Amino acid sequence: MNIKLTLPDNITREYPAGTTLLEVSRDFAGNYQSPIVEGVFKGIGTDLQKPLMEDGSVDFIVRDTEEGMRVYVRSLLFLFLVAIKKLRPEVKIEARNSLGSALFCEITNGIVLSKYDLQALEDYMKKLVAQAEPIVYQHITKKEAEKLLREREEDRLELLQSIPEDHLLTIYFLQDCGEYFFGPMLPDCSYLKLFELISYENGIVINYPEPGAMEELDVFVDSPKLNKMFHEMEEWSTMLKCNTVAKLNSIIKAGYAKTIIQVAEALHEKKIAAIADEITDKGKDVHLVLIAGPSSSGKTTFAQRLSIQLVVNGIRPVPISMDDYYKERLNTPRKADGSYDFESVEAIDLELFNDHLQRLLAGETVKIPKYNFRTGLREYRGRELKLSDDAVLIVEGIHGLNERISAVVPARNKLKVYISALTPMSLDEYNRIQTTDMRLLRRLVRDSQFRSHDALMTLKLWDDVRRGEEKYIFPFQEEADIIFNTTLVYEFAVLKKYAEPLLQGVPETEAVYTNAQRLLDLLSHVTPLDKDLIPQNSILREFVGGSAFKEAL
Repeated sequence: MNIKLTLPDNITREYPAGTTLLEVSRDFAGNYQSPIVEGVFKGIGTDLQKPLMEDGSVDFIVRDTEEGMRVYVRSLLFLFLVAIKKLRPEVKIEARNSLGSALFCEITNGIVLSKYDLQALEDYMKKLVAQAEPIVYQHITKKEAEKLLREREEDRLELLQSIPEDHLLTIYFLQDCGEYFFGPMLPDCSYLKLFELISYENGIVINYPEPGAMEELDVFVDSPKLNKMFHEMEEWSTMLKCNTVAKLNSIIKAGYAKTIIQVAEALHEKKIAAIADEITDKGKDVHLVLIAGPSSSGKTTFAQRLSIQLVVNGIRPVPISMDDYYKERLNTPRKADGSYDFESVEAIDLELFNDHLQRLLAGETVKIPKYNFRTGLREYRGRELKLSDDAVLIVEGIHGLNERISAVVPARNKLKVYISALTPMSLDEYNRIQTTDMRLLRRLVRDSQFRSHDALMTLKLWDDVRRGEEKYIFPFQEEADIIFNTTLVYEFAVLKKYAEPLLQGVPETEAVYTNAQRLLDLLSHVTPLDKDLIPQNSILREFVGGSAFKEAL
């Protein structure tokens, strides 16, 4: 029996039933500059090894895309875990956080690996790469999965409880090692030619190439401030026994959601107060606080709450919006496709902004502009500003860490704060929930609530937002004097209630439908939680509504 497949460029062909996406992909590999690493069947991201038994549409995902790199890193992690199991089975590993184009894996039972151990692990991995060792895709029953995973941590077994008894699970085998991973894997190890293992803190960094430059391996660049913040949040959430989705689900089902919300919010308040105290302790030295972070990190609510704590300390916060210093539309830089590049630092009138900073800090009175986004013109509506002796300028904007923004202000007179939602939450010890996914869920909900954007529009814009972050924000994050983590351990459960119906409304005919389905699959693991228990000054209220600072949002 044959099946009819609608392929890229609207080509229709017939294949024998049971043909895998990998076999189909070989007919189209020459059309792409990067290797095909994942299939898309009927709009859903699918492992290349899956046999096709019915008619449907087929597309492909290549390595040099965000989703393609997820597949690549997931497979590289599996290869590393197999090497550990074969050579050092006593070592317990948990996949933690990304550090640029590298993945940090923590050794959780205190064993220290020497440089010779790392070399042996790397050699073993490269041997499997040279052999093109297959990563075997296999469907097994829920009972078989429970038996396979029983020797591992309880979180995996708890997650399985929500899955119907007749549901088949995808398990991957490399040599004789079987593992569950959230998402497709590469067909074999030959795709993983370039990597290195580096001893780092209490674990190992797996360094891998950047997308688009897979034939060269950049030198690993440490991000100690960012990694410290990840570690701090992981340790805190582990202490609360709320560092995995299974544990969060148990807390919600047991009726302790109110407690975990109160504790998480109290941590935020304590840390924001500590930042205000640091500014106060510097006396009259700090006159400018710059707040920067990627999309949906909660910059506005953070700025409002920091301002309140500064008032408690006897300091008068004076906000200035960097958005009001955009160049007029006629002078705004453009992207290669001709559209305006509002995320470029060159879109800000740096000369005017620095001039106003310098004059304000010198005690002069300055006329402050208001940018009209509808007309693309800067307007002056009578707002004049003069700083008193007890005042501190608070500036929020994506470019706050870039020294060009505040070049006229000496380092001793300003404090740079970087904020982001660095989530410690994971499905289990090998399957992380990525920070970018948590921010995307926040943005989906916020755009629907306050900007009249449906999920389709938000998903379509997301790649462009991410490119801007990679170019203009992330390179400066280690320049921060302080890093504040806006994540809340319970937020995944709250966002589910709002994000699910939005994602379900994305049409199957749209290219972003694949990403919508991936996020829905991720959300399916968590028990929903209502927002009623969340305080009105919570950073999460910036996204789900009901914020005490709604006038500033």
